[in-house]
Amino acid sequence: MTEPVPDPLADALRLRASDADRERVAGLLRDAYVEGRLSAVEHEERVSEVYKATTYAELVPLLHDLPVPPGSLSVPGVGQAVALSNTTLPAVPGRSGVVVDPSRADSGQGVAVAIMSGVERKGGWVLPPTLTTVAVMGGVEMDLTNAVLTAQETVMTVLALMGGIEITVPDGIDVRMDVFAFMGGQSGPKTPAPPGAPILRIRGLALMGGVEVSRARAKPELEH
Repeated sequence: MTEPVPDPLADALRLRASDADRERVAGLLRDAYVEGRLSAVEHEERVSEVYKATTYAELVPLLHDLPVPPGSLSVPGVGQAVALSNTTLPAVPGRSGVVVDPSRADSGQGVAVAIMSGVERKGGWVLPPTLTTVAVMGGVEMDLTNAVLTAQETVMTVLALMGGIEITVPDGIDVRMDVFAFMGGQSGPKTPAPPGAPILRIRGLALMGGVEVSRARAKPELEH
């Protein structure tokens, strides 16, 4: 049996961050807000995630799209300090158990359109940081249970026009919905995600159609 190849960076990212690390990242986000790189809402949301974070794997993605100086956040490695700034990070599961792999962002499937037809996506498909889902007199079914996320926050724009969009997510994804329904409906998961979970932000319109997001049902345990 082949031994797994050690990955010092992935191991380092699993280490617990300190209060000083969290304050350093919060300061970088504050600078980005003052410079106009983040909106007030984005700044507030990211700072909130900073103080929920317990590991470097949860802190580093909050800076992924900001031009912070090299070495702004030093992560203790195996006998060394790994200076991270806009680095391609390995896929490391956070507290929610969901893996976010930024290196695969370019291979994501960004558009799903069903016009008087149906579209289904499931299995280990890749979500880009932003995607568009449209159902016009048709239906779209998206199962994110085993999907690969490529950003800590994924933004999905939806349009359900006399059609339906059904999205299934695992427990480890935080769903935030901003969908306007006119002669239609929209609904999200009833149970919250754990702190620090990747965010799926859903925005758009349900016009005589529906957008429904639900959590995957746990498989029943077999009786012995």
